[in-house]
Amino acid sequence: MRKLGYFFLLILAISCSPSEKSREVQILDLSDLIIDTLYLEKDSLTRNLGSNFTFFEKEGKEYLTTFQGHKLLTYSFPEGKLISKVPFEIEGPDGIGSYISGSFLEDSLIHFLSNGKWITATIEGKVLSRVELPEASSDRQVSNYSTFPSNPISKIGNKYLVSDLPYVLKESMLGYENWLIKFDPKTSTQEYVKFKYPDYYSGFMDDSVFGQYSQSYNTDKNEILISFPATDSILVISENSQKWISAAPKEKMNFLRGTTEERGEYIVFLPNHTSSMHALVHYDPISKKTLRHSIVIPNNKLTKEEGKSPLIKLLVLDENYQKEAEVILPDQLGGFSTPKGYYMNIGYTRTEDEVAFARIDFSKINP
Repeated sequence: MRKLGYFFLLILAISCSPSEKSREVQILDLSDLIIDTLYLEKDSLTRNLGSNFTFFEKEGKEYLTTFQGHKLLTYSFPEGKLISKVPFEIEGPDGIGSYISGSFLEDSLIHFLSNGKWITATIEGKVLSRVELPEASSDRQVSNYSTFPSNPISKIGNKYLVSDLPYVLKESMLGYENWLIKFDPKTSTQEYVKFKYPDYYSGFMDDSVFGQYSQSYNTDKNEILISFPATDSILVISENSQKWISAAPKEKMNFLRGTTEERGEYIVFLPNHTSSMHALVHYDPISKKTLRHSIVIPNNKLTKEEGKSPLIKLLVLDENYQKEAEVILPDQLGGFSTPKGYYMNIGYTRTEDEVAFARIDFSKINP
């Protein structure tokens, strides 16, 4: 009987091994996943290229575009040659405003978030329409589509998904729900994607870091992903339900609230620059991976003075939102999707006249 028991234990161990192995979360360096590098030209008047690129094809050729410094830059792909630079006016009949917090390119049009307006223009720089974005209700006080200069925009059907982001959280905002807007500029109508900040964000009031969530759209599942900066899980919103999925690194995150300071008539918000935080979330439709940036220990002077080594990770979740890898990054790196793969901005690797983007092969994770 004892031998029979050992036999069944052996069979159980063998049968469990493959599944246990498949659930193993790999710890990788970014270099483990790089298979190619794209170099994009940068002229002396362009401060940086960022990572907000759109891939498109025209007449059998492939291109990348980005909007930087009131110029629409178009590159040949994958050669990386700058082939056009179209300036956009700040003021006048074709003016788009001085501060652009988001842009979205489709076909021959480009849309802008500018000072509470949705502006549509041709890619040649001619403004076609200006539509006021929805104003907030009294409990929100003031809507804000311009908290930071990269408010992501997604398209769902004939509507555009736009974030209303608080600069800092206030007590009255914890009960507010209308943070995401599906906006139809043709009819100036909107519907809201409703969710609330977790109750414990009452401990992060008046902080310019912890008020700003990140969102992305899973085109395959028709689900919206919300990453809160001090929450280890990601909120997944579908048409009829909401759920939380685990998405945190193995290291403990240390969320530290900042302070405020009165300077004359103004209150200055001073974030804690040694605090952990979860940053961008992004869904890559090609690999079907969900990517989340987690800053465990920021890469700055203060943390280094405290003797801490920076630690920034890219969490990789599979198509079922199961974590399969934690990729150690040299810094907080943005990225963008193309049909040829996912690219991450790795900066100046050869010369300051070009920016390098590493192509990531996610199939190297648990091959």
